Amino acid sequence: MPDVDEQFAVLRFAEGIPGFPGARGFILSDLTDDGTFQLLSSVEDPELSLVVASPWLFFPDYAPELPVSDQDVLGIEQPEDAVLFCTVIADDNEALHLNLRAPFVANARTLDARQVVLDDSELPLRATVTAGG
Repeated sequence: MPDVDEQFAVLRFAEGIPGFPGARGFILSDLTDDGTFQLLSSVEDPELSLVVASPWLFFPDYAPELPVSDQDVLGIEQPEDAVLFCTVIADDNEALHLNLRAPFVANARTLDARQVVLDDSELPLRATVTAGG
């Protein structure tokens, strides 16, 4: 995990994230040189990091509809306010999957963030990432 200093903006998860309710502050840093994969790292717990990625790098047709209640909580007034990224999951066969159903959403202006469970039950919890996107 990179040192927390002024070069990293801290995303604030007021309610924590599922499974880690006590972790409230996270930073995003590049995990790969090209920035395809990033690390969401807790500022309170140096042992807690999640690999995340922008879903549009792999699923360009991904069109999540953020519930109004989540938009209100995060203070998102227009689409440009939102930054969205998904958890990357590796399985036993080293295949990678993105959780498209429950992305992390942050307000780019305020840095308030939360994990949002989308209403669209057709969105997979494990969308397999194929080589080359």
